[in-house]
Amino acid sequence: MTFKGGYLTQKETQIWNLRKKIDNQSEIARKLGVSRQAISLSLISIETKMEKTFNEIIDANNLHALQINTIDGVMEAYSPAYNLPVIVSLSNTNGLKVWYLYEGNCEKCDLERKCRNELLEEAKEREVILSSLDKKLEPTKLARIVFQRYINEGKHNDKEN
Repeated sequence: MTFKGGYLTQKETQIWNLRKKIDNQSEIARKLGVSRQAISLSLISIETKMEKTFNEIIDANNLHALQINTIDGVMEAYSPAYNLPVIVSLSNTNGLKVWYLYEGNCEKCDLERKCRNELLEEAKEREVILSSLDKKLEPTKLARIVFQRYINEGKHNDKEN
């Protein structure tokens, strides 16, 4: 079961998408024609599900979480086994992905095109602007750029859990 298909209901996904852009629960409620209390309860459920998802990834990949942002669906982590920084992302377009930030050998990998396309979709969904040169980088370098810009340039909500 993927994040796209199983962790959040369709309504929760809609609320999560709005929450990434709107900080006010009353405004989200108005847009959806429901009560603020309904949004508040949904956000608690969403938060719980996302925390569970991130914790499952931490356990499955033997990671140390550094920062978890459930609003944006991004976790910064560290892999002691590989001595590497890791980004775990939850997105509408790609679902759940674990990005090990290392100097890879992408040109020899048959998944190179798939990884690049997924990263370009991550950048688009997260409104990270990439130059034409950025888009040509191998995926291991592109991943670092997409998530560093997203995290460092304030393209996300500054709320930690």
